[in-house]
Amino acid sequence: MRKLLFYLLLLSSANSFAQSDSTKWLRAFPITAYMVDLDDTTKIVQLEMPEGLIIKDKQPGIIYGVYRTAKDDAVEKGYGKCNLIKGQYYYFSIRNNKSGQPLQKGDLLYTMMEKTNIYYGRIAQLAGHFIRLQNVYSDPFYDRYTLFSKWTANDEQKLIDSVIMDIKFTGNYFINNDPSMNVFIKGGDYKGKRVLDVMTQCGPADIENFIDYMIARPRLYAGKEWKISEIFATWLSEGAPTVIKNK
Repeated sequence: MRKLLFYLLLLSSANSFAQSDSTKWLRAFPITAYMVDLDDTTKIVQLEMPEGLIIKDKQPGIIYGVYRTAKDDAVEKGYGKCNLIKGQYYYFSIRNNKSGQPLQKGDLLYTMMEKTNIYYGRIAQLAGHFIRLQNVYSDPFYDRYTLFSKWTANDEQKLIDSVIMDIKFTGNYFINNDPSMNVFIKGGDYKGKRVLDVMTQCGPADIENFIDYMIARPRLYAGKEWKISEIFATWLSEGAPTVIKNK
């Protein structure tokens, strides 16, 4: 019963559960295409981890699907623990997949990992959900693994500045080349403004509000690489929903 409650806590509120343990962070890693049926209700799945990143024997984990074509893709697909370690390969037995959807390559296994001495700001939280932001040319802003060994507040500020430049560049490009994309925003804090106009004038607060929304709604973004200008524009067009913070 205690083990079941552990998994349910991890499932129901991943972020708050992670914060309850001051020595660990919740992080997600994609499973590989390797899957073996252990019995009618249990599958063995595999993680391939980079050198220096260690998962302990019997360490628990829980799996979520990632958004592919619909929100219903990003559901919980079972839980289990690490039962075998072979070099950089870690094998988890996963049971209780009641989603009706099969496990797939790229689904995310969430588990608790030891904290490191990095700056744990917004970007580390995104990387914890295995989210990677890209510029308009598909160049990544950070590595989802190595960030946890070297990331500073200065790195974070530089990234925010780079994101702003990328979004402004993209907004100006489409104003000049496809102004039909400059549609009105129908709701939220930017209601009545146009999407591309907001993009060309965006600042740190706009980016931070958007990233806070991503962190609060990780199932929409987890496990994927996203061009920040594209998803920022989509967020604006949908009324730029924001996170209500406790004062």
